[in-house]
Amino acid sequence: MVTARDVDPFELAVFLPALCRNMGVPYCIIKGKARLGRLVHREPCTTVAFTQVNSEDKGTLAKLVKAVRTNYNNRCVTRRHWGGSVLSPKSVGRTAKLEKAKVKELSTTWGYLGIVEFSARKNN
Repeated sequence: MVTARDVDPFELAVFLPALCRNMGVPYCIIKGKARLGRLVHREPCTTVAFTQVNSEDKGTLAKLVKAVRTNYNNRCVTRRHWGGSVLSPKSVGRTAKLEKAKVKELSTTWGYLGIVEFSARKNN
């Protein structure tokens, strides 16, 4: 699958690389719609998917697919991992403050049973 970089509105093609990676389809992004339009002999076009290939062109396509998989599909740089479940000091303080408020509220309600004081002492 070949997609142009200057698609407008961009939301039409923004999901295609992730979908192609998940489905194992080789994809690449080229510079402009005009170049892609020259390939299919039409007005500027945004995306092209190859469904049939002549037998004499299969070797050339195999080389192209190998290059595309190396440069687009198999790049680890494009897959980013956000977060990592490490909270910032500000978030840790806010969470601790909320927990203290919960313990205080529960101690006023259930404090006479001694359950909340025990769990609060255990956590600190």
